[in-house]
Parts: sequence; structure tokens; C-alpha cells
Amino acid sequence: MSYFPLFAEMAGANVLVVGGGGVAQRRIPRLLDSGACVTLVSPEAAPGLALLAREGRIAWVRRRYVEGDEQGFGFVFALTDDPEVNDRIARRRGGAPTNVATATVHRSLAVPATRVAGGTTLAVACLPSDPRRSREIADLCLSTLSGRSFGA
Repeated sequence: MSYFPLFAEMAGANVLVVGGGGVAQRRIPRLLDSGACVTLVSPEAAPGLALLAREGRIAWVRRRYVEGDEQGFGFVFALTDDPEVNDRIARRRGGAPTNVATATVHRSLAVPATRVAGGTTLAVACLPSDPRRSREIADLCLSTLSGRSFGA
């Protein structure tokens, strides 16, 4: 699989996140910072996500994923710890770009490791997907570039 790197305008985008664990707890604040409108589907949620729901910053549907939940969303994030559920979501995504937290051939959206400093956003993704290696490379690049100014 080969990806085309791009940055997406997320302001006002309706985003479905399925799964309320650690990956969702890292991803959802970044989605909110980009202006996305997030709906979380999960019977349970990490403490930070539960707080976002109480504050009204995300909608939380407190149940397991049901086929068809992904309809009407511009982006879908299948972030459960169950590869079978994630794969099923990715196959049914209804045309929306879909990021999957577990290995699957149905992933249509990869989320790179990102670092922001001095008005510059650095994004790193490895193929095949290796989130830990992507984060390490992004950190190394940022530390190498810190203190230097560079243009577009």
C-alpha cells in the first residue's frame, strides 16, 4: 500500500471515533484542536475522554459499535483493541477515510507522528505502519531542527 501525504482541514468535520482507550485519548484532543466535531462510541472511556464528554466537547455514545454507526461521518477512527471489530469498521466505512489502530489492509487513512514547533508542523509516517518508529524519528528531527529557522 502506498499513501499520499496530506494535511486535512478538519474544522467542522464530523468525526467518529470507536473505542475509548489510550489511542483515542491521544487522538481525540488533536482532533478537537483541529476543529473537528467528535462523536465517541464506546461502552467505557479513559478518564480524559470522560471529562471531555462531561464538558460537552465530545458526544459520547456509551455502547459498543453497531454496524452502520459510521454512516454520515466525514472521517472514521477505529481505535478499539479488537482487530476484528476494527477491520469490520474499516470495511463498512461508508466511503469515509478510515484510520485503524490495528493491522488491516482496509486502512485508508494513516495518522503520522506529528510535532509542532515555531509555526512548523513535522509529520512522520513509516510504511509499513510503525507508530513507535515514527514518533522516534519525529522527535529526532525536531531536536535536530530546534533553534534553526527554515521556510516552506
